[in-house]
Formats: sequence, structure tokens, C-alpha cells
Amino acid sequence: MSWFSIAGIKEEIRKITWPNRKDMTRNTTIVIGFILFFVAYFILTEFVLVWALQQLGLAGL
Repeated sequence: MSWFSIAGIKEEIRKITWPNRKDMTRNTTIVIGFILFFVAYFILTEFVLVWALQQLGLAGL
């Protein structure tokens, strides 16, 4: 466990390849897009289910 020391940790940090600004912007945009998609999906699903339960007379039980 040579990495379990300050010198080992510094060596491992030097091996990290950090994303550049272009990649980071692209990945962030993709993540935010997925989040917005799923928010819209779940809100729409909730409205449809509430409407369906109201039509069946099961809302508010």
C-alpha cells in the first residue's frame, strides 16, 4: 500500500487526466439535459395518473 502515504497520494494525483473546458461543458450540458428530461417525464406521468384516478373516482381516498 505505497499509495497510502502523502507521497503516494501526490503520485496518484499526478496520474489523473482532468477534462478540458470543452469536455466539461459538453458533459455538464448532457447531464442537465437528462435531468430536465426526467423531471418533465415524471411530472407528466404524475398528471396523467392523477387524471386517470380522478376519472375512475379513486382520487382523494
